[in-house]
Amino acid sequence: MKKNIRFLNVVSIAVTVLFLFTGCATAPLGPTIQVMPAPGKPFATFQAESEECQAWAFQQMGGQEAVDRVNANAVLYGVIGGAIGAGIGALSGASWGYGPRSRRRYAASGAAMGAGIGTAAGAAQGAAASAHSSQQLQMIYDDAYVQCMYSKGNQVPGQAPEYDRENQHQEYYEYDD
Repeated sequence: MKKNIRFLNVVSIAVTVLFLFTGCATAPLGPTIQVMPAPGKPFATFQAESEECQAWAFQQMGGQEAVDRVNANAVLYGVIGGAIGAGIGALSGASWGYGPRSRRRYAASGAAMGAGIGTAAGAAQGAAASAHSSQQLQMIYDDAYVQCMYSKGNQVPGQAPEYDRENQHQEYYEYDD
């Protein structure tokens, strides 16, 4: 009976850790690229264009369906990673706790600790996958937003013009000692 309660405690802690570390992707709250209004454009017009472009960018990103799909994948990665981590951790913990010096008495606690650490590591992997997917959604959103705002004549960040070394006049000075 006492072993069953310990096992349930370990399992409940592992599941709690799994859900704490498994992140969820969020829809982009807005663009992360600064766009400036065209010279002479009224600010109210610029705001209306920005709202229109934000809605278009959200649609181009895939909308709420894309966010839901990323969340489902993150949970799947967290559960699979947690299960694999728990299994590997339990096996390695049991093997470390089962040796000539331990007299076989630490195998269960080693397995429980290994399972807990493995579950946490697997859940962290799921959270990392979710964060990466959220970044991808934000990049798609930002690209679409910039394209829309540029098409409306607003100023968007870009690359500086390249420096043409071949057509530049260079002066050389000679120094007399």
